[in-house]
Amino acid sequence: MLQRPLLILFGILISTILFGQKLEKRQHYFVEIKPHFGQPIIYSDSLTSTLNKSFFAGDIRWGTQTNGERNQDQFLGFPTYGLGLYHAYLSSPDTLGRPWAAYFFYSGPIFRLSRFTIGYEAALGVAWNFAKFDSETNSKNDLIGSAVNAYFNGGLFLKYRLSNRLDIAAAVDFTHFSNGAMQTPNKGMNLRGGNVSLTYNFNTSGKSQKDFERAAVEKKKLDKIVKYYEIDLTGAFGGKATNSEYGTGPIYFTSSMTLDFNKRYHWIGKYGIGLDGFYDYSLSEDYSDVANTPQSKYMFLGIHLSHELIISKVSLLTQAGTYLWKGSQAKGWFFFRLQVKYHFLPNWYAGIALKTANGFKADYLEFGIGHRFKL
Repeated sequence: MLQRPLLILFGILISTILFGQKLEKRQHYFVEIKPHFGQPIIYSDSLTSTLNKSFFAGDIRWGTQTNGERNQDQFLGFPTYGLGLYHAYLSSPDTLGRPWAAYFFYSGPIFRLSRFTIGYEAALGVAWNFAKFDSETNSKNDLIGSAVNAYFNGGLFLKYRLSNRLDIAAAVDFTHFSNGAMQTPNKGMNLRGGNVSLTYNFNTSGKSQKDFERAAVEKKKLDKIVKYYEIDLTGAFGGKATNSEYGTGPIYFTSSMTLDFNKRYHWIGKYGIGLDGFYDYSLSEDYSDVANTPQSKYMFLGIHLSHELIISKVSLLTQAGTYLWKGSQAKGWFFFRLQVKYHFLPNWYAGIALKTANGFKADYLEFGIGHRFKL
C-alpha cells in the first residue's frame, strides 16, 4: 500500500527538520513539561457519547531560545523552537486509541512586559497508536481511517518568569489529527482545551551552570538584505483514497510539478507567481464504466500567487491559485497549498504540503523535492 511509505517519508522529513537545525553557541536551552486538558469537538453521530467526555494529555519538550544572531530571529521577536513528545488519554481506547506524537514546535512572542510574555505557538509532527476504522471490529470510528496520522497543535499562551531558570505558563490550544485523505474515513480528530507548563532553562554542555544567563533578547545591528529574484522548480507525489470503498479502498497516485518566479524582499520573506501541473488518478473512479479513458482526464493546469515565510532552514509556503485548464470538471476552480519546506542544501529543499480542492476542502498530502536557481 502507498500509505505506509508515504507516512514513513513524512516522519523522516520531519525528523530531518527537527535535527537539522544548527544551534548558535550563545543560545540557551530548556526542558518543558506541559499537561493538557479539554474536550473533543463532536461531529460524528456514531461517537457522540464517546466524544462527549474530557480528554487528558501531556507532553515533554526540549528546545532553545534564540538571541537574534540570525537576522530572521530579530524580526520574528526572538522565537523558541525544538522537539516534543505527546501522549493523549482519550475515552474509549478500543474505539479511538491512545495517540502518541513526535513533533517540531515553534513559538514566538506577541507582547513582552517585564516578566510576562503573551505569545503564540505551533507544532507539526507524526502521530501513531490510533484505533483506526474497521468495518467489522471498529465500525463506530468514522473519524480516523489510519493508525498513523499527521499531528498539528496551535495555541496562545501567557508566560511568567518565576526566576532566572524557571517559567510557568497557561494557554488555550487546538489539536488536529488527520491523514490527508490517504485513507478513509478522514474527518480527522479535533481537540480543544488548554494547558499549563513548567519550563526549566539551562546552559549547553561545557558551560558552568552556576554562571547561567538567559539568551539576550535585544536588538542588534542587522546586515543589509540583498534582494534577488529566483526560479524554483518542484516535483511532488502523494496518495489519495476515496469514499467508494470506505476504509478499505485503494490509494491512488497523485503528483505535481510547480514552476515559481519569486522575489526575496526581506530577511523573512519571498513572494511570487507560479504555474502548476497536477495529476490525480483517483478521478479514474469517475470513468470506471468508460473504456480507454485518456490520461488527460486526470490532469490540471493551474496558476497561483505565493508567499514564503523564512524562519531559518525551515520555511512556510502558502499559495492561492486557480485552474487555467481542467481535464475534468472535478475540484472546483480554486485551490490552496500549505507547505513546510526544509532547505537541506543552499539551493535544494524538501517539503510536505497539503493541497486543497473546491476552496479549502483537503484534497491530498504531497511530498516533494525542489531546486532554486538564483538570477
